[in-house]
Amino acid sequence: MIIRFCHITLFLLFAYSITAQTMRRGSYLGFTGGVGTAFVASQYNYGLQKMTPIPGNAYTLGAVGGVTLKGGHAIHGEVVFSWQSQRYQDVWDVEGQEVLVGKDLDLTYLKFPLMYRRVIGIPNGDKDIGDSKFFWGLGVEMAALYDAQQDYSINGQVDDFVFDTDFNPTFENPPPNALDLFKILDTSVTGTFGWERFMSEHFVFQAEIKGAASVLDINQEKWRLSSSDYSPSRNIVLNFKCALIFYVGRVERLDLY
Repeated sequence: MIIRFCHITLFLLFAYSITAQTMRRGSYLGFTGGVGTAFVASQYNYGLQKMTPIPGNAYTLGAVGGVTLKGGHAIHGEVVFSWQSQRYQDVWDVEGQEVLVGKDLDLTYLKFPLMYRRVIGIPNGDKDIGDSKFFWGLGVEMAALYDAQQDYSINGQVDDFVFDTDFNPTFENPPPNALDLFKILDTSVTGTFGWERFMSEHFVFQAEIKGAASVLDINQEKWRLSSSDYSPSRNIVLNFKCALIFYVGRVERLDLY
């Protein structure tokens, strides 16, 4: 997986370096990484009684690129791997004994966010913009599911994959693995609010809070429950991210803003 990611990143950086020379203003590229929390809304246990959801961890790592125009407008894109987890846990009464039952769901996506960004506080004719600025952004995010793992546990010991076909008569056989339960492609709306600081005429450090929420059901059609209380499952991710970006040409801040 890491080798494939490196190949994709190097290809995109090479393609970007070729096209960047044709852009009129602040063309940049760089790397980003972040940590945060993830939650899958309305995820089902397929035959087991509901368990209390606990938000899990989320991690991102990848490459960024974009172009900043005058007036603080920018087009920003990323290619990142996202590792996100969802935890469930409850105490059940089984034959008169209390049993701690858990479920761990881990999803790995290759994501492609594309965003419009706007630097805050740059009135027309501003001559003293300073070294640091805040920004916000909105966009869409396409994601390709790379891997899915789903484990059940009893008193901390991992149990076999549970899928009760009696819970829904349309399911003749359980899926061979957890990856089959989810759609390969996901689409989300995404937004960000962050801060950037120029460290030199080429390098800029950025820190941001970025959120994304699926607009489509992530469950594979074949395994969607037909019961009346079914509702779509959606990814919700919130990350704190940092990025170090490099402007291709030597630029002055007044040229960017």
